[in-house]
Amino acid sequence: MNIEQLCRTVKERWSEIKNKRKAIWYLIYQFELLAWKKQKLKLGAIVFEIKEVKFDNTVLWEDIEIRFIRQDTTEDDYRKLENILKRLGWQWDAKNIIALSTVIIGFISYFIAYLRLMYYKYLPTLAFRADHFDFVIKFGFESTLTPYATESVAPLFRLNYWMVDVLTDFCVYFNIIF
Repeated sequence: MNIEQLCRTVKERWSEIKNKRKAIWYLIYQFELLAWKKQKLKLGAIVFEIKEVKFDNTVLWEDIEIRFIRQDTTEDDYRKLENILKRLGWQWDAKNIIALSTVIIGFISYFIAYLRLMYYKYLPTLAFRADHFDFVIKFGFESTLTPYATESVAPLFRLNYWMVDVLTDFCVYFNIIF
């Protein structure tokens, strides 16, 4: 509602208002709300912070970050990785690095085990393929590719067997046919 219109309406109908105290409190509330909205719209001064990434007192990388002075950035500051590490008491020493690497290796192991479980659960025909299918694949390639070697291409005869082995291994390891 427009604040000017509200004030004009209250002024014109002041005699008709039953609870004048509530009307005054509502006007005060609307003015405070308007002041709060105006304050929030002001950006204020802009500050540029230069973040440096150092290794052995050598600057590897510099990054510029914009911060607005008048805006509440406590939630943004709370979410920054640097502040999270400060709250945890993180230091780059051997004990913490070993603990971090242990957690990362455990997470990766868990993720790989989960993927393997999903593979066995949702693709059992590929995961539990019988070994005699490998023989069927090799026999199929041998019977179609190797008997057609003639005298003119005799040196390439070994190439046909090599191609049979390569195609067989490809189909077996990547489950192309079965």
